[in-house]
Amino acid sequence: MRIVREGRLFCEVELGALSVIMLSDGETVMALDCLRRPDGTTLAEAELAGADLKDGKLRLPVRAFLVRGPGGCLLIDAGAGDAWHKGLGQIGAAMAEAGTGPQEVTAIALTHTHIDHVSGLADRDGGLAFPNAERVYVATEEIMAFRAIPRMIPLHARLLPLEQGDGPIFGVTAINAPGHSPGHMAYLVEGRLLIWGDLVHNALQLARPEIGWKYDEDLARARASRLALMEQAVEAGWLVAGAHLPGPGIGRIDRVGEAYAYHPVTRGP
Repeated sequence: MRIVREGRLFCEVELGALSVIMLSDGETVMALDCLRRPDGTTLAEAELAGADLKDGKLRLPVRAFLVRGPGGCLLIDAGAGDAWHKGLGQIGAAMAEAGTGPQEVTAIALTHTHIDHVSGLADRDGGLAFPNAERVYVATEEIMAFRAIPRMIPLHARLLPLEQGDGPIFGVTAINAPGHSPGHMAYLVEGRLLIWGDLVHNALQLARPEIGWKYDEDLARARASRLALMEQAVEAGWLVAGAHLPGPGIGRIDRVGEAYAYHPVTRGP
């Protein structure tokens, strides 16, 4: 698979009948202590070799993914909107650069309900950022968490529970990946591309997949999901895409001993 179109805030790849567009919501940084050993303790400075850093902090790109095909147009996650760090909230600009817009989205599926994945569903005035998305899929385990977010109230009537194996649109299948949050979901597109949400937050977790993230609600369960799905991706030959993977957020992984190597997709001939 290769990039067929790209710009500053997007890149598009094709998978059979479907196309997938990475939409950049922007980039921020996080404190070094966000990376955690399996016992929950922070890493020593020497252990941070290989981490993706910016100005002495952990680089954190934020991404969403648009899946387009005969069954409709599915947005997987919606970015942080204006609710989190400065410099985020660029999903609308990314869509415009890609030649699409919020009106094209017919359904939305969330990997989980953390602030940088759901807040972009509502605009600054509290209205619907994607007015034609009649279905908003959220893992059953996180329905209550979604309903508890005040800015999500306008979406309650469109909310649908999501379980392992469900297909929000034709060609996309939900896969349980709990740990970072109770109902964290990944999505397999055309049986070839695994959009894995927050399975990985920093490149160091590819070299050392036992390393967790401060905001993993269950470190051990998140690690188990990460190891299982990374190994499955290698064995099945799946491509992977992640909300926080290095640019362009889509690529493939190989096993290297106990570690994994990430190879970003490129614009080939």
